[in-house]
Amino acid sequence: MKLFLSGNMRIIKKYVKKGSALGFIPTASEVENDRSYMVQNKLNLQNMGYKIIDIELSTESKEEIAEKLNTIDALYVAGGNCFYLLQQIKQKNVLNELRNFADKKIYIGASAGSCIACPSIEYVHNLDDRTAAPLLTDYHSLNLIQAYILPHYNSSEEYNALIDKTIDENPNLNFIILTDRQAVVVNDNEDYTVEYTD
Repeated sequence: MKLFLSGNMRIIKKYVKKGSALGFIPTASEVENDRSYMVQNKLNLQNMGYKIIDIELSTESKEEIAEKLNTIDALYVAGGNCFYLLQQIKQKNVLNELRNFADKKIYIGASAGSCIACPSIEYVHNLDDRTAAPLLTDYHSLNLIQAYILPHYNSSEEYNALIDKTIDENPNLNFIILTDRQAVVVNDNEDYTVEYTD
């Protein structure tokens, strides 16, 4: 298992070889008014020399998704709405396929993609709009790390206040707070370190 959980993609170059086939899941951004950040992320990865394989959870079948997962070296799950992303994963019934992929290859989660690597995403209700996923009733997610990621710290005072509120509401959870200059590198479910990405 090798996971990189961050809003910053500089860490990817350190561990993923140039020319690798990189699956790209943009699904979390589908309910966002402004998707320009996702488009830019994809362009940045292309410019870094990766062969991008688009994986569209909302429109592709479970079989198509599984086939693509078998052909790629690493998977990049882009940011957006955590609840919508998990809803679409569960609608296509590919939670286990993503877990199995992460066990064998490299999983890269940006923002929402990092949050769904946690045991559950219920904790992000202050940060994301739950109503974007009306079909989602179970918030258990990939459970790839025994911690709960809070990305984009210090991006704004308003956002910091929401993160602080989330921590106060969940005193029993093991939180990892990340700025956009940090990433969590996970070797195993309970074996992880926080690295600076520049």
